[in-house]
Amino acid sequence: MKKLSFSVVMFFLLAFSGFATNTIEVEKENVKSVSLSGQVLDNITGEALAGVKVVVEGANESSYTDFDGNFSFANLLPGSYKISASYISYQKSDVEVNLEETEKVALKLVQLNK
Repeated sequence: MKKLSFSVVMFFLLAFSGFATNTIEVEKENVKSVSLSGQVLDNITGEALAGVKVVVEGANESSYTDFDGNFSFANLLPGSYKISASYISYQKSDVEVNLEETEKVALKLVQLNK
């Protein structure tokens, strides 16, 4: 009898956990996602900076710029985010963006005094 009771309880737990997972996946499909991309440049020379760490705070996403200073983030939820760019020998740059649609931003970093 204990084995039968245990089996019935396990069946219901597994059935409900599967239902909850499917509900979350359906809700994510109904939410419109947006993308954010941009380029990181030297403030004075306008030269593209490769290897800059770009962080989308609030979404726990980070990336590094490519050889042309480009970065991109896909599948972000619409809303306000703080974008931070940091690079050796440059001041950290922060930009606030309000993403309602896919957007492109330019970040300019200021070189520290030598």
